[in-house]
Amino acid sequence: MPASAAQGEPLYLVNHGLHTGLVLPAAGLERRLPGLAEHFPGASFYEVGWGDRVFYQTEEAGSGLALRALLWPTASVVHLVSLSSPPQHYFPELERVELRVSSAGLERLLDRVAASFARGSENRPGFTGPGLYGSGGFFDSRERYHLFHTCNTWVARRLADAGLPMRPVLAITAGGLMRQARAAAMAGCCAKAGYDGTYFPAAG
Repeated sequence: MPASAAQGEPLYLVNHGLHTGLVLPAAGLERRLPGLAEHFPGASFYEVGWGDRVFYQTEEAGSGLALRALLWPTASVVHLVSLSSPPQHYFPELERVELRVSSAGLERLLDRVAASFARGSENRPGFTGPGLYGSGGFFDSRERYHLFHTCNTWVARRLADAGLPMRPVLAITAGGLMRQARAAAMAGCCAKAGYDGTYFPAAG
């Protein structure tokens, strides 16, 4: 990675197939979400995902659940995975894109991610169950899932909140989102930060 890439705030996007994960610095999210640090002690980063409450939390979910989630607005959840180091150590075989944004852009993104969480007692996010892998968990979300607001368009909107040139309408699928992220990274879309982008293709 060139020396200039050290400038700006790093974000990572990980392609899990149907879903994508947005990796963010833990401290910023913990400042906004009371109790998160107690739930995930020792986190340096959080991988954040979002999706339909039933489909996302169901192993081997079939086409019927997927169709139900798309056809009318449904309840949603946020998926968090605690990482003690950058995502390349956890997902070396998966496609990843690293992007850098301004400090103000990162703060906007963190505000919007935190705003998605439904809050309960003492303003804490509502835990609904263990996550899909690693040190992860699901939390209730305030938002509704539907055809035009999917797991990947949600991530695209959060990247746009950070100032990246994303078009959610072209990010319905993980592939569409990753293509935009790759283009942004390769084009050095954060030129003001002196960053020229880093892309890691899937292994194999």
